[in-house]
Amino acid sequence: MAPSARRRPLLPPLLLPCLAAQLLVLCLAGLALQFAAVHRLDRSSQNDGNLLASSSSAGAAATPARPTIAYVVTLTGCGDGDKRYTKHDAIGLVTQGAAVLRHSVHLAHAKSKYDYRMYALVHPAAKECSAAVAKLGYTALVRNTPFDARDIRQEFLREHIDGASCCGRKEYVKLYAYTLTGHPVAVVLDLDSLILRPLDELFDAMLVEGYDWEASSIPMHVDEQKAIVGPSTGRRRVDAFYTRDYNMVNAGGEQYAGVQGGFLVVRPNETTFEEYVDIVLEGDYRSGKGWGGKYGYFFGGMQIQGICAYYYGERRPDAGIELNRCRINAMVDNPRFGPDDRKRPGQCRDGRERCEDCRTTDVTDVLSAHFTICQKPWECRTHWENDRSLCARLHGEWFRIRRSFEEARTDDDGLRQLPPLEGAFEPDRYHGYCTKPGRQGYLPVKI
Repeated sequence: MAPSARRRPLLPPLLLPCLAAQLLVLCLAGLALQFAAVHRLDRSSQNDGNLLASSSSAGAAATPARPTIAYVVTLTGCGDGDKRYTKHDAIGLVTQGAAVLRHSVHLAHAKSKYDYRMYALVHPAAKECSAAVAKLGYTALVRNTPFDARDIRQEFLREHIDGASCCGRKEYVKLYAYTLTGHPVAVVLDLDSLILRPLDELFDAMLVEGYDWEASSIPMHVDEQKAIVGPSTGRRRVDAFYTRDYNMVNAGGEQYAGVQGGFLVVRPNETTFEEYVDIVLEGDYRSGKGWGGKYGYFFGGMQIQGICAYYYGERRPDAGIELNRCRINAMVDNPRFGPDDRKRPGQCRDGRERCEDCRTTDVTDVLSAHFTICQKPWECRTHWENDRSLCARLHGEWFRIRRSFEEARTDDDGLRQLPPLEGAFEPDRYHGYCTKPGRQGYLPVKI
């Protein structure tokens, strides 16, 4: 018989009872102090730890003059004992990646009608290396995995949920973005991402009543999706935008391709959060097939990439819209199968007859980038296909924003670094922060 589902409690106990013998004024004062303490506590279980930076309960804030978008990153570990995620990787992401990503968001919102706030969801395993994000302006929230794996009712998922992924069950801390209900929209990003243009069109589509889909410039995966969400259908609500990773599926499986976990734009909702937890606890991930027997039979499929594809493809197919991965969350991937593929040599990975080659997209058309295939900027890579390749251009954008970040810092604490450009190594691309090729040539952000 399957064990009963034991969720991690989401809220701490409420006010301790006042003793009947207390004087009224002492009782009221005690209640006020206890109320304040409760709202400083972590909203998850007692094992989740406390906030690393001062903040109110998850996402709650005073009503701003402009709607405030939550930007959410996650830290799941410090690289100890993990061959796929080393300490060097962790340090690079939580310092270099976090600094430049935050500044890229800041620059994008200087031209936006929306305000922003940065969050870091920190798994307890990453607390030791998470101090940097608080120093960089993120509100750090410690969150444990939102379920107990022992309560997963199906044996296969219960025993394998930590397999075939970067982070195992710890990656599910991303789901807490749905609990930031003090914000109208949450943008979930990996730390090796970069925002290059305002994302206001996405926010407008989710928040503006009567949004004009006919005039929309949102870069969708398939333009015909505009008809699906247009006035003729009476549809008025979009709860998520995402991209898919077609490189993870074999020919014939493109309909069930995973949602790329490094970019999600969602409408925070506690009910949605609970639905995801219920799906995990149901445990319907089938060996060799995935969630519901369809979604997630690929690397990362038991975690966010697979379960989000299942949620928006099967459970809530009308809630989300797939975006053009060449323009948003751009990874600069080859859209076609290789010539040696046994099933579909040279054909489009997403199943269409024609597909845009993301490697040739103009950098001015890219709204956000994700440094996976292009490798991390702080590696000071120089072996490009050519100097005008999109990967090379995106690395140049990252270092341009790095320079802007340093220029915006004061020099009171001695942390600002503005190396001279004259005589520097490839200054037009690296802006003084690579002295030679390779990670040994990188000049890191001081925090």
